Amino acid sequence: MRFVDEKPAFWRVIERAVAEGGARAEFDVVLEHMAGVDAARAKVAGKFERIRRGLGEPWIVPATAADLRDALGRGLEVRRGPRFAGTDAMLADWLEVEGFEPAGPDAAHEGLGELDDIFNEVADEGRVGLDLLESLSRLMELSQALLDESLAGLDDASREQLFEGTAAFHEAWYRNHFPEGELTPEQSTAVENEKALLARTSANRPLLLGVAGVLLRLAEPAMLDSLRARLAKVRGPVEGEEPDTLAVVGEGPGRVVLTGKKGTEHRADAALAIDLGGDDTWIGAAVASSEGALARVVLDLAGRDTYLDAGGGGGYGGPAFAVGGAALLVDRRGDDRYLGKRLANGASVLGFAALLDLAGDDRYEAEDFSEGEATGGIALLVDLEGDDAYQAWAFAQGSGIGSGFAALVDGSGDDTYLADLHWPDAYGDSGPDVYHGASQGYSTGIRSTVAGGFAALVDLGDGRDRYQAGSFSLGGGYYFGFGLKYDGGGDDETFGSRYGGGFGVHQAIGVLWDAGGDDAYTFRSVAHTGMAWDEGVGYLLEDGGDDTFQVGELGCGGAAQTGIAILIDRGGRDMHHSGKSSEGGTGSSEYHDKPALGVLLDFGGKKDTYSAEGRADGTLRVTPGVEVFLDSRAKTIERLAAGKKLE
Repeated sequence: MRFVDEKPAFWRVIERAVAEGGARAEFDVVLEHMAGVDAARAKVAGKFERIRRGLGEPWIVPATAADLRDALGRGLEVRRGPRFAGTDAMLADWLEVEGFEPAGPDAAHEGLGELDDIFNEVADEGRVGLDLLESLSRLMELSQALLDESLAGLDDASREQLFEGTAAFHEAWYRNHFPEGELTPEQSTAVENEKALLARTSANRPLLLGVAGVLLRLAEPAMLDSLRARLAKVRGPVEGEEPDTLAVVGEGPGRVVLTGKKGTEHRADAALAIDLGGDDTWIGAAVASSEGALARVVLDLAGRDTYLDAGGGGGYGGPAFAVGGAALLVDRRGDDRYLGKRLANGASVLGFAALLDLAGDDRYEAEDFSEGEATGGIALLVDLEGDDAYQAWAFAQGSGIGSGFAALVDGSGDDTYLADLHWPDAYGDSGPDVYHGASQGYSTGIRSTVAGGFAALVDLGDGRDRYQAGSFSLGGGYYFGFGLKYDGGGDDETFGSRYGGGFGVHQAIGVLWDAGGDDAYTFRSVAHTGMAWDEGVGYLLEDGGDDTFQVGELGCGGAAQTGIAILIDRGGRDMHHSGKSSEGGTGSSEYHDKPALGVLLDFGGKKDTYSAEGRADGTLRVTPGVEVFLDSRAKTIERLAAGKKLE
C-alpha cells in the first residue's frame, strides 16, 4: 500500500491560489472538517485505508487512482498480453486481506500447498490425455473442499442468506431504487439480512483468494495452448453424454468434461469443462451458486461462441457467476456473445468470479448486477482486445455493493459501453430521459452500517470509445466507496446524468480520468463532471485534447455540502457550457454549516471558452465559497507550481 507523502504540484497550486485570493482560512476549515469524517463514523464496517486516507487527505486521490489503474493494467498485463499470475496478491493488497498467502510449496495452509502440487502435475508437459484429466479432476475436487472450508465461519443464518437469499436481496435492491419505492416486509427483511452478511465480508477471503489464484493459472495463454495440445488425441464419443463429448473423468465436485471441435450446445454442469473448438452454445457456463458447486471453471479454446443464462431460479444463472465460491470462464479466441440476465458475465456475491476473453470482437449483454459486479465479493470482466460492445441496465461494468472489488478491464479497440435506459430515476425529478445507472466504475456502501469498496472501469486502449450510463455512474463513490473510470486515450464520447463523471457523495470518492484525445462530455440534470456532495471527494482529470463539456448545474469542479470537487485539464482548446455553481464553483452547505471546495484548473496556454461568470483565459478567481478557478498559460502544472506567480 503506497501513499503520497509530499503534496503534489496541483495541490500546491491550489494552496497558493487560495492564499493569494484571501480564502485560506475558509480552505483550512474544509480540510479540517474532512480530516474528521472517518473518525465520526468509526463503527461503519469494512472501511478501507486508501479510502479513509483519501477523504482526509484529498490530494492523494489521483495517485490512488493511478495505483488502481496500474494494478489492473500491470497486474493483469493486458497491455502486453495476459499474465494473470499475481492477481490474487494484488486483490489481497487492495482488500487488506489479513493472513493471505498464495498457494505454493511454502504455504502455511496444508491444503494450499497440496493444491499447488496438483497444479504442478497439470502443468507437467509429459502428462497427457486421460492422465491429465485425472489431475484436473483432483484439482477441482480439492478446490471445492478448500472453498467449503473458507465458509466454515458462517453461522446457519448467514449461510442461508448467502445461498438462498441472493435473489430476494437483489430484487429488493432494485425495487428500493424506484421513486418513493416501498418494500414489502419480506423485501425489507432481505435487505437487512444482506447488510448483516456483508458486514462479514472478510471472513472467507484469504482461502478464497488462495484457491482463485491457482484457478487463474489455468487462464494463461501458454497453459490453454498446452492443454489443447495435450488433450488433442483423446477420442470419443462418450455414450450417454452430450454430443461431441470426448471424455468424462471424476464425479461431483471433481467431474471434468472434455468436448471436441464440432460445435454443439453444452449445459455446463461439470466442475471443469474444456472445449477444444467449434462454434458452441453454452448454457450456464461457470456458475458456482450452491454449496455443492463452489468451484466451477469453463475453458473454451477456440470458436465463435455464445454464452447463455442457465435459467435458474430468481432470474439469474451466469455465465461466470459465483456465490461464496469461485467461478472462472475463459474464452481463448473468437468473436463471442455473452448473453446473461441478472448476476451474469462476471458477477459475485461474497465470492470470486472472473470472465476472461483473450481475443475477438465480442458482445456482452445483461440486465443488472452484471459485467464486473460484486456484492461484497470480487468480480472481474477482462477483455484483452477487439472492438467490443458492453450493454446492461444498471449496477454493471465495474460496480460494487459493500466492501468488495469489482472491475471491467478492456485492453484495446473501439468499444461501446451502455448502462442506462431501464432502471427508473431514483429521485423522480431529474428530468426527461434520466434513468438510474450505478455503473461504469461505481462503488456504494449501505448507509449507515456497511462501507463501500473499490470499483473500476478501465479501458487501456486509445480507441474511439463511447460511454453512456444513467445516474451514479462513470467513476463515483457513495458511502465510503471508491470508483474509477479510466480511458487510455482517443477521441471519446461520454453521456451521463445526475451524479456522474468523477463524483463523491456522502463520504466517498470518485474519479473520471481520460488520458488524452478530443473528448465530448454531455451530462443531463445536475451534479457531475468532477463534483462532490456531503463530505465527498470528486475528481475529473483530463490529460489533454480539445474537449467539450455540455453539462448542468454543479459540474466541472462544483462542490456542495462541505465536499471537495476538482477538475484538472492539462491542455487543449476546451469549451465549457454549464449551469450555476460550476466551473470551480460551490453550492449550498447547510448540512454542516461549513464551506465546500470547488476547483477548476486549466493549463497549457491554449484558448478556452467558459460560460460561468468571471471565468476566462489567463484568469485567477477565488472566493471564500471556497471557489477556485485558474486558467493558466503555463505549459505544465509542475512549471506553474514552481513559478513565482500563478499565471
